[in-house]
Amino acid sequence: MELRHNNFKSALDLMQRGTAAPQRPRKLSPDEERKLPVQERLYRSSKLWSFYADLEESLGTIESACKVYDTMLDLKVATPQIILNYALMLQEAKHWEASFQVYERGTSLFKYPHVADIWAAYLKSFVARYGGSKLERARDLFETAIKDCPPEQAKPLYLEYAALEEQHGLARHAMQVYERAIPAVPKDQRLSVVELYVSRATDFFGIAKVREIYETAIESEPPADLPEADVRTLCVRYAQLERKLGEIDRARGIFVHGSHLADPRTAKAYWDAWNDFEVRHGNEDTFREMLRIKRSVTASYAQMHIHSTAQIVEATAAAMAQPAAMPADTMAALEAQAVLDAGTRLPGFVSAGVIQQGQDQDRPGAAATAGGQQAAAAANPEEIELGDDDEDEEPAAAGNAAATAEDGDDDGADVQERAVPAAVFGSLAQQAAQQEGEQGEQLGALERFKRRRVE
Repeated sequence: MELRHNNFKSALDLMQRGTAAPQRPRKLSPDEERKLPVQERLYRSSKLWSFYADLEESLGTIESACKVYDTMLDLKVATPQIILNYALMLQEAKHWEASFQVYERGTSLFKYPHVADIWAAYLKSFVARYGGSKLERARDLFETAIKDCPPEQAKPLYLEYAALEEQHGLARHAMQVYERAIPAVPKDQRLSVVELYVSRATDFFGIAKVREIYETAIESEPPADLPEADVRTLCVRYAQLERKLGEIDRARGIFVHGSHLADPRTAKAYWDAWNDFEVRHGNEDTFREMLRIKRSVTASYAQMHIHSTAQIVEATAAAMAQPAAMPADTMAALEAQAVLDAGTRLPGFVSAGVIQQGQDQDRPGAAATAGGQQAAAAANPEEIELGDDDEDEEPAAAGNAAATAEDGDDDGADVQERAVPAAVFGSLAQQAAQQEGEQGEQLGALERFKRRRVE
């Protein structure tokens, strides 16, 4: 109301009385101050202090405005926007070092992510003011800014740091900053940093440094690794670079190295690029080798899909095996119990009649059905019958012969006769056989020669 009537001095006096801290015998804790009435806590209102600072900037002097801002910082009611406004006011008045001190106080009061805007404005103002004249001080500021910076907000700071080294420092230091930025930023931003890194390395150091960058990025391991899609992109670009330089074998080796990350069902662009490369620079053997690798990669990804499906089935079975305390659906509980009663824990599995041992041990009534399970197991229709008829007949024949000998009745006995093995008689059996052969028939000359040779 005072401002509407152009009573500017009265408005300033009113704001000064409203922001004055009350006199207390001792300093109260934050919890004690919250319990006080609003009128006694008015001096800690950020909106009231911001309005007061605007009035001082518009109607007062630079000293009075600085006094208001300093009081806000002492009471810790300032926000990051108030810090930026205070520093900008000092820069407009050409008080550069005073503005940098305000930035320093702001960075000590706030932490990430709230301090990110303060650091960005501070670094930009400092580099614009001093450039390369205070390079070491600028480096210290950048190192302090990126020390505790989260990955989501680190990329702009690293890029500004690298630009400072490129313009006022050393190219070697700029390359080190880019290298540090790759693992410090989130995975989805690393490809853009690598591309910028390659571009600047091409300008400063040439193809040798570019190759080193590509190889390091492709073969990087966690936690500094890139997503598989970005690795495939880098492999294609690296191979195209080698092809432009005439290194056909190196380009083919790069395609082979990145093929294990390219599923032919999803990464069609990668295989199309390799196919075009072989059509232009390969022959029949290299094209067949590419097709062989493609089939091998397809089979490996299919096997991984099978394993993942099996793990899902096992997890589902384990979840069904755990009894639910309060089943939400009665029909679902009955279906789960029916699956367990069917003799298997896999849903949708139809039993072939094979009784699996040890499945029903933990179910109620297992003791009562143990005998039935043993009988069913004994009458298993899939059991393989071994041919033991001869072994069973020998004891039966021996038993019958003993019973007949005890009774003295030899008329109805079924006695089997067997020839005595020739090994029992030794050399006598051979001599007897020769005599029988000479008596029975005359041997030919060839047969006699064979027998003499054997003897």
